[in-house]
Amino acid sequence: MFKANFRLLRGYSLDPGFSTRLDTAGINEIVYQVKYEKVTKGPCGTYFEVIDYDPASNCFYDPVDLDSEEVLLQNGLPASEGNPRFHQQFVYTIAMKTLAHFEQSLGRKIIWAPRKEIIPGKKKTDRSRIETTYVPKLRLFPHAFRDANAFYTPEKKAVLFGYFEAASNAGGSNLPGGVVFTCLSPDIVAHELTHAILDSIHPRFIENTNPDVPAFHEAFADIVALLQRFTITSLVEQQVAATSGNLAEFSFLGELATQFGNALENNRGALRGAIGAFNPKTNKWEKFQPDRSLYQNEFEPHKRGAILVATIFDAFIRLYNVKTEDLLRIATNGTGVLQPGAIHPDLAKRLASAACEMAEHLLHICIRALDYCPPVDITFGDYLRALITADLDVSPRDASGYRLALIEAFRSWGIFPDRVNTLSIESLCWAHPENLTTEEDQVLKYIAQSLKDQMRLMVEISLSDFDTRKTIYDESQRVQAWLHDLLLSKKRAVLGEKAWSGFLTKLGLTNKPVSYTYEGKRYASKDVPPLEVHKVRPVYRVGRENLIVEQVIITLSQTFRITEGELAGLKFRGGCSLILNMSRDCNAEYIIYKNITSQHRFQYQLDYQLGKTPAFTALTDSMYSNEGSFDTINFANLHFH
Repeated sequence: MFKANFRLLRGYSLDPGFSTRLDTAGINEIVYQVKYEKVTKGPCGTYFEVIDYDPASNCFYDPVDLDSEEVLLQNGLPASEGNPRFHQQFVYTIAMKTLAHFEQSLGRKIIWAPRKEIIPGKKKTDRSRIETTYVPKLRLFPHAFRDANAFYTPEKKAVLFGYFEAASNAGGSNLPGGVVFTCLSPDIVAHELTHAILDSIHPRFIENTNPDVPAFHEAFADIVALLQRFTITSLVEQQVAATSGNLAEFSFLGELATQFGNALENNRGALRGAIGAFNPKTNKWEKFQPDRSLYQNEFEPHKRGAILVATIFDAFIRLYNVKTEDLLRIATNGTGVLQPGAIHPDLAKRLASAACEMAEHLLHICIRALDYCPPVDITFGDYLRALITADLDVSPRDASGYRLALIEAFRSWGIFPDRVNTLSIESLCWAHPENLTTEEDQVLKYIAQSLKDQMRLMVEISLSDFDTRKTIYDESQRVQAWLHDLLLSKKRAVLGEKAWSGFLTKLGLTNKPVSYTYEGKRYASKDVPPLEVHKVRPVYRVGRENLIVEQVIITLSQTFRITEGELAGLKFRGGCSLILNMSRDCNAEYIIYKNITSQHRFQYQLDYQLGKTPAFTALTDSMYSNEGSFDTINFANLHFH
């Protein structure tokens, strides 16, 4: 019996307002291909559960049935701003498209961040503990509230989309006073879903430890939303033709949530731009020019994040210009300079094809780099090194120059990593762990070989076409507990306590109590900082050169808590991402760490969180107050901010 691989569903390529414009109506309503899965009404599938409850109206909207004849025979419900069932279909569609990019890039199935419950100690002197529960589906609420906002909530494991009335002076395609639904913007849906996926990959990135952390969350979500748009061939062809092939000029491709921005009181235009923005003084669109001073002086999370978005798109434009030079020379008899006016449709298709291919490659590089980031205290410089290393692993030759384009762009925008001597690929790539002593190398091999035996079942089920995520989660929890016990076990003495101590130091961890100084006062732990094993997952990736990479990703962290005085409750973490190569007896490929004993980081983090630097922004959440008052990002506040 024939089994469909894809489900066809109709939706918007841009925002709904573009369907009422002559120049974009023909390309705004498209048919998406999403991976086929059995769904019940909602839609409710393997990964997502759409729940259409509208608290403001105190009603449930009838759920859409994607398997009904009405839906199947017309490739999904027609695009409609007024039909709640289409809203449900569209949220599901974009969520599935975004998820597919992540799973393809990362080489594994996404497992949502577990639900946490704080269990108080039986005695007053006992520390509370956290119990985790598997989350099978992320909940999506298309009409969660009436407000100009949408956000991911880690507590509810849900994404909430608001709707609101456009301002009386709303511009663009908006009806003044009309209703704008954030769930109908593909940019907003992809952006918010990316927050949820990022939280599942790096749960400590939600902790506001330096000015790059909230900015990175916003920037990365924008990068995914915008690059994903560049993979829609019909849209890119139309916009390439409209700009005569010059992507550095104004187009809707680089504008995020245009209808949303135009509907606000100040009629601000697109919510954010990746390539340029309208200057309110001149009322003209202007391309962003690299400015090295911005990263040193801009600390508001969205504006700081916009620097990283502009940097990635700077790299994309550089690649596009270089890789399409031959097409322009052919089209212009060797001059490379196009005549004024419209370009030939065939040339537009070839240019668009090149742009789509490069955007998809760059999107996957940006996503894959997450596995090469330290698990705590992320900075933009760390991310550059992760980008270079991630791409080098799957495409050693890089004949297309992606790594060089990224280096040029980061250099132009003044974003530099710490502790590198040059901006060469060799310096930026995370180093292989060559400084291990013979004894420390024996410890690593002992762990790797033991781990290989422990992971047999997880490896077997990771490539299954069936939904094995619950089994993978359970196995991962078991292996994480095993590795945690091994790292703390006294049995390790058979290989030498000195070797284990040295090995932990190379991971940025410690097996001794720690101490720090802040403003003349000493803060010390009585015991070894608690160790957490966040992730142990096998991954299988295929690069641009058809190179297959099989690895094990392990993330570890340690936490020091201040328990006395005015700073009681604040935490400081260190940790590492340990990447093992499965095809070579699990040898260590990379150890990417933030040192738990770093006095410099401790001082910088406390200055930031206590508001003693101009970079401080109050974006905290009290959810974990019972665990200790730590600054966790509240995404609702972040977006309003």
